[in-house]
Amino acid sequence: MPPIQDIREANGNRAGNRETSVAVLDGLEFPGCEAVAMSRVQFLANEQRLEFWDERAGVAMIADGPSLTHERPLGLLSGAVERIAQERGSRIERYATMDLVWTDANGYRRAMQADECLYVHPERANLPTHPCLVVGRDDPPNVVVEIDHTTDVRRGKLKVYESWAFPELWVEVPDSEPPSGRQARLAGLTIYLRGDNGYQVAAESCAFPGWRDEDIHVVANEAVITSRMNATLRRVGAAMGARDGTGPDDDPLLAAHRRESRVEGRLEGRIQERVDLVRETLRARGVGLSAEFPTATCRAVLAEASLAAIAAASLACDDEAEFEQRVRG
Repeated sequence: MPPIQDIREANGNRAGNRETSVAVLDGLEFPGCEAVAMSRVQFLANEQRLEFWDERAGVAMIADGPSLTHERPLGLLSGAVERIAQERGSRIERYATMDLVWTDANGYRRAMQADECLYVHPERANLPTHPCLVVGRDDPPNVVVEIDHTTDVRRGKLKVYESWAFPELWVEVPDSEPPSGRQARLAGLTIYLRGDNGYQVAAESCAFPGWRDEDIHVVANEAVITSRMNATLRRVGAAMGARDGTGPDDDPLLAAHRRESRVEGRLEGRIQERVDLVRETLRARGVGLSAEFPTATCRAVLAEASLAAIAAASLACDDEAEFEQRVRG
């Protein structure tokens, strides 16, 4: 692979009067990527996983293609975000492998691919349209997610996100063993929040209040959502809903489940009232009952029978088997 400077000079020779003497990569580093020459036409036709492209330099940084270690945390994290959205009662827009494009005053472009972009309030945002997010035209996402598997975004992409004023960045280093070609880093998730002096590391998300870095890391690496993890997701979603005036009943799926649960609860309560009535009547008459009364089939009958039929059977039967027979009619 030729050095960056050789690529820059080669592109400068082809570009004629384009300015190539400045260090257009601004000291940005992209470990784990291959530097290749790329024009605007080639960029528009590119189908590889592109970490960064600088049109003025004619240089692109190409990363490894999708892998299980890279894609699995994104899938698990997306599932957790969906649970939060349901508990809050309003959707969260997610864009996977989003192209981000910025144009300078001279018309030269820079572009990056984000692993995932999250819009917490998509109904209020000026969302990107096909085929990319245009920096300065579209609203930045509330959160950008980057998975550091073969790369290290701190040395390149982080600085670009900061210059574009993106408010929050999550950098996840998966629990799986990093490849030998990358400098070893401890697994974990780092939250970067942009303030007056640029990005600062934070322990808790601003876009998802109450969701801490270690909890986000856990859901991005564990295939099964435990009761503790679920409680955290519900807590975060409930807090966001309380702030927005929404809740689970505003989510179509959870609202349907809650309605069904309430109906089932009322039905179970009605059955139990009838069981208590039968027990009291038979006890008053001196009719003994087994510990198994009422059986599942008997409870089903009690749910459908009229109170008059239940009362008549309770007064006429000699044992519980006869009661069930009589109440069936």
